[in-house]
Amino acid sequence: MRTIDTKGQLCPAPLIAAKKALKETVAGETFIVITDNKTSFDNLCRFLKDNKADIKSSESGGVWTLTVTKSVNDLVQTNVEEYCDPSISHFQKGNFIVVVSSDKMGEGDDELGHLLMINFIKALKDLDKLPRKIVFYNNGVKLVTKSSPAIEHLRDLEKMGVELMLCATCVNFYCLDTVIGAGIVSNMFSIVDAMASSDKVLRP
Repeated sequence: MRTIDTKGQLCPAPLIAAKKALKETVAGETFIVITDNKTSFDNLCRFLKDNKADIKSSESGGVWTLTVTKSVNDLVQTNVEEYCDPSISHFQKGNFIVVVSSDKMGEGDDELGHLLMINFIKALKDLDKLPRKIVFYNNGVKLVTKSSPAIEHLRDLEKMGVELMLCATCVNFYCLDTVIGAGIVSNMFSIVDAMASSDKVLRP
């Protein structure tokens, strides 16, 4: 049975993960969602019930486990942000995405370029409005590896509800499939669709 572990993540990240699991699950099948945040648990329950899913839940040591059985093929409610508590910091997101095509920022010295890129990613966490998504392709996918100096900042952004999309072709080209530390490996159509549907695309 598929298990989605969202411990340490704040809304809307657990909801985004649950929505993805619902979309990928066939009616009648079951998956598990785990959270260690009571607000996220409450929001997950409302979202899943509104989407006609059957839920069984349990709690142990401040960790909630939801066993979810999908009952209908199409989602009834799709906007996960409507289920989040607006008092959560960094909840608000703008309709823009960030596209990262290199592990360096700008032209010139490589060491300086690496440092600038790390600082850029770190600064994203302090924006009043976070990006909806960050897309990584070409050399940029190296920033999302487990040993990358940017990985903890990217995991923080993911916990805040920012979706990280990695180009599958690029991950395979650089042989990074076993060392990716965050995000979702995605196809080029999904990347193009994300760019086309955003009001603004930032390229560091």
